[in-house]
Amino acid sequence: MRPIFRGPVPTDAAGQPKKVRDYKDWRADLIDRIGNYCCYCNMVLNDSPQVEHVTPKNPQPGQVAGSLLDWDNMLLACGPCNQAKGNKPCSTGTHFLPDSHNTHMAFEHIVVDSIQRPGMKACLVKPRPDLTNTQTAKAQNTIGLCQLDRIVVNKRATDYRWKYRHEALLYAQEFRTSWETINQSNADQDYSSQLLPLIRIAALAKGFFSIWFEAFHDVPVVLQSLIAAFPNTEPSCFDAANGYAPVPRNPADL
Repeated sequence: MRPIFRGPVPTDAAGQPKKVRDYKDWRADLIDRIGNYCCYCNMVLNDSPQVEHVTPKNPQPGQVAGSLLDWDNMLLACGPCNQAKGNKPCSTGTHFLPDSHNTHMAFEHIVVDSIQRPGMKACLVKPRPDLTNTQTAKAQNTIGLCQLDRIVVNKRATDYRWKYRHEALLYAQEFRTSWETINQSNADQDYSSQLLPLIRIAALAKGFFSIWFEAFHDVPVVLQSLIAAFPNTEPSCFDAANGYAPVPRNPADL
């Protein structure tokens, strides 16, 4: 999950903080700020990006309602993530949220066989094995919140996050193999710079920032390019002095 920086409230033509009458009016501003990607599963939003309330506007009984129109309570989500999240309570104390934590450090991607369709592969999100018990619980809460480990295979399925995630993984792995091949075959010349723009274009087109970041985890020039390419990826979550290694956004948490 990509850590993002939403930024301050957008301004209107007069330079004043923008006000909206409908929370959906933030859609264009959110796309401009953080790109057309679901903030939870990181799938590219080719159509119908949904404006999502981080703290639900219509919460479950006993829970505090989130602001209906406040910019700081808005993110973009795909249909499956938004529907799964619904009005479930979530906070920085119980979940890892992309606008508050270095969510890249909380999750890993695993490939599994689809039970519903033998021979078909699915890529799912799981907590990283090096998390503390408390962090693992928060990561699992976050996965459950948006059903990031869900596989749906039927004639009427609309949730293909598991499939698109796996496709992105295959693309990233293929580009990494090409990167290594070019460097090994042309040790005396730098041809890798010619591949860099193609990696960036493919990553932006396929989405799933963390999959690409992990594929090139030890290639700083690619990591720098990915961080810069995906709009408003939170820079403090990656240590430029240490090869852009992920670092906690909140040292006491993650």
